[in-house]
Amino acid sequence: MGSLPKTSNDKSEAEAVLGTIRELLSEYDSKGSYDRLQLKNAAERLSIGLETPGDTTQRIAYYPVRTTVVRIGNQLNLFRILADSPVSLSSIELAKRVGADHGLLQRILRYLVSMYAIGEAGKDLYFATNITRNLTVPGLEAGIKHTYDTVGPAVMATPAFLARTNYRNPSDPRKCPFQDAFPTTEALFEWFPKHPEKLGYFNSWMTAQRDGRANWLDFFPFEQQIARGITSSVDDEAVLFVDMGGARGHEIQAIKSHYPQLPGKVILQDLPDTIAQALPVPGLIAMAHDFFTEQTVKEILSQVAKAMKPGYSKILLNEMVVPDQGAEIVATQVDMIMMATLAACERTESHWRKLIEEAGLRIDRIWTETSDAESVIEVVLE
Repeated sequence: MGSLPKTSNDKSEAEAVLGTIRELLSEYDSKGSYDRLQLKNAAERLSIGLETPGDTTQRIAYYPVRTTVVRIGNQLNLFRILADSPVSLSSIELAKRVGADHGLLQRILRYLVSMYAIGEAGKDLYFATNITRNLTVPGLEAGIKHTYDTVGPAVMATPAFLARTNYRNPSDPRKCPFQDAFPTTEALFEWFPKHPEKLGYFNSWMTAQRDGRANWLDFFPFEQQIARGITSSVDDEAVLFVDMGGARGHEIQAIKSHYPQLPGKVILQDLPDTIAQALPVPGLIAMAHDFFTEQTVKEILSQVAKAMKPGYSKILLNEMVVPDQGAEIVATQVDMIMMATLAACERTESHWRKLIEEAGLRIDRIWTETSDAESVIEVVLE
């Protein structure tokens, strides 16, 4: 499929995009995430291509209102109440259930209908839509809370921060927009343990954020590439996998689910307050560790290289590899968030190769399924 035409308020451009949509629909496979992504992008391109200047300004300027009102809906448990109800509910009934002023709730409901977050069955009657149900998934609900409560303030502080620092790329996690937003002198992961509710939102979101996108275990042959050197008779005590910075252990949980018979120990490492929330995965060894200090199992990148065994050890980096051209908004959006909260970034392939080579390692292969999801970077000794 060729690239979509540039957008403009022009009938011929709209017709060209419509042609792309028709072609995609004729080939559409509901199980193919690539087709789904292409179709979704084409539909969005069509909508944007039909915008007037005022439409564009309204769409961009008021994005924060959507997050804000959905966050209020979360606080009121509104989406869950609607999703659990077998019938449409009136604003009066909903106001009683959530304990909100009726007049205020009517305004919130009208806005949620206008953004398709809930449905309207008739005058003053509301029901759950697909989006309503999506917003009740626990990890995804936590994503809204994390984005609004922690990420949002840092992103909003970014323009003033960059102006004050003469538009230099932030490089110090203790001196980035996050510190201006809260304010604090601590880096994000130093601040999180003192705000356990916010840390909980973050950890739940990290577990759920790939929902609807390609999972690396679906396209990376883990058993063939990683576990083939381990035999149950000899290596039951060997360390099969160390998930460094693995949050609550969602990746280990996925590996165990895909390959329950694999021998060897599986170790999860993260900061103490995150490790305290580790998932109850059979065979998981949870280990608190700060990756910026010397570690007991083996160290990160250049430190890890010293402990790797030729022909046996590998590093798998499950990360975004941002294309130099045509990057998806998922990757570029996360890049902006990393800048605002951690003075970090999402790297391009050339950036990854340079970083890994400087650590005395090399990339054996980069495995990628779709451009809106993380890749698997397979790293071996040079």
